[in-house]
Amino acid sequence: MPLVTALLFTLNSQYRPNIFLLSMTSANPLVLAQASIVVNGSGVTSISKSTTFEISGTYYFEFDVSKILQLSSAPKAQDKSTIFPNTLNIPYNIDNTDSHTEVGLVVSYFYNDPTTGLLTQYGTIDTIPFGYPAINGTRQTKDWNNMGLDDYIMQLYNNTPFLTNAPQFYKLCREENHYITFVQDTSDTVRVITQDSSGAGIDDGFFAISPNLDLVPTTIGVGVPNLNGVTYFFGSVNINNPNIAQYQIIVGNSYSFGGGGYIFVATSEIRVFGLIECCSERTLRLHWMNRLGGIDAYTFRSKKTITEKNKSEIAQKPITSWGYSLPVAQSYDKGKFKINNNTFIEYEAESTFYTEEEGAWIAELLSSPEVYLETDYGLVSVVITDSNIKLVENDELLNITITFIESNNVSTQSN
Repeated sequence: MPLVTALLFTLNSQYRPNIFLLSMTSANPLVLAQASIVVNGSGVTSISKSTTFEISGTYYFEFDVSKILQLSSAPKAQDKSTIFPNTLNIPYNIDNTDSHTEVGLVVSYFYNDPTTGLLTQYGTIDTIPFGYPAINGTRQTKDWNNMGLDDYIMQLYNNTPFLTNAPQFYKLCREENHYITFVQDTSDTVRVITQDSSGAGIDDGFFAISPNLDLVPTTIGVGVPNLNGVTYFFGSVNINNPNIAQYQIIVGNSYSFGGGGYIFVATSEIRVFGLIECCSERTLRLHWMNRLGGIDAYTFRSKKTITEKNKSEIAQKPITSWGYSLPVAQSYDKGKFKINNNTFIEYEAESTFYTEEEGAWIAELLSSPEVYLETDYGLVSVVITDSNIKLVENDELLNITITFIESNNVSTQSN
């Protein structure tokens, strides 16, 4: 079989090696292989490789397509990735197709014709079909043998984690939107269980999601405003009940039985959200693409400072030439004036104190390629310009201050 090995993992990261090793047996020494790379059904580029090694007349060629996948997929500077919603405060259940790629190869082989000495195409062409997906993210682990994303595929009975490194028992304000991302497979149901302060159950309800056997990541809204508009096909949940102290989100499969009931089989971990009261005047909430290719969010609650800043240059209209016999004919009411006028909004936010586990998770925000500020008008793209985080082994509690600007300048008149 010409394809010797494909990707090491069923679902690999775009930011790790995505290697295909192919072989071809030939009486004439093969010196070159050219692979046309097809991503999501479209040809994007080609790669030429010389022979990696040869064993008894069989020639092996290695193709790493990771860079091509990165360039062909989100995040892109001009577009918002599909893990981020366009409208807040509503249920959000969508496939993140631009954070996911499927790759195929069409490979031709070449040898030097022994008579003419010309590079000649070998008669066999190999076609590697789709079925090797990769997503924008990589598991953060020191275990070299388990650095793929296989463990994140939602399958039966495996309590799969969501695409987030956020610590469990996530504290959430009742007014805050929140989203979680997971690698969809056969799961068709999200279960919501609400509890009071003692842990006793209040409501239990199921709402439907669409399975995706292509392993495309999916994002769903799980904040109180998101769940407020959900339609439950079994059970019911009043997410605005003031007695709710916390609630659980579980993804899985539901199976109907006689009498209109359902059996629920979990495929995901249980995510627990604790509801807290917040002062909206002091809070600032950021959503970002995390290192697993999913969406995360954090609210800075200690303080926030908003500053409108301006950077510009000073120009002056040159005076017209004149002499004693020909005085200046014109004068101006302006001497110096602004040019290249750029006005932008800068934010400084400080977090509350948190543990080292939370600190390692929030550090993903600082290096994220996509960060958005939540406002009353939707998500606003921002760029983190100045920040650092220190994880000190002998300190139990830490905090962080970050500075960021809106990615678009304020519209101002410019000469």
